[in-house]
Amino acid sequence: MAFDWLAVGKLVLSNLDTIVHVVRPAFTRKKLESAPNQAELLDKQIAELQAASSNNAEQIQALAAQLKQVVAALEEATIEARAERRRMRNLSIAAIVLSLAAFATSAGIFLNR
Repeated sequence: MAFDWLAVGKLVLSNLDTIVHVVRPAFTRKKLESAPNQAELLDKQIAELQAASSNNAEQIQALAAQLKQVVAALEEATIEARAERRRMRNLSIAAIVLSLAAFATSAGIFLNR
């Protein structure tokens, strides 16, 4: 196949840290019961969650754009592979026809002697 799988592997590996960062955000881990000012801690946690969800949305959008590029590259590689296969099939048919013609000619020469 004409597609370079190494390029896909590099794309995934280059974005692995981004994927892990999106999946594992660091939030305030304090429990509300043990905090001296529960409302302030709750506000901080809500702000962190909002920032994380906004960051996640941006990261997902970036990953979707990269996935779109990969799909486009796959489609282009598929088109190229189909064209190459068509050319090879035509060349093979031409080679078979030429070999049959050469065989028929050589067989005719030997039969006429």
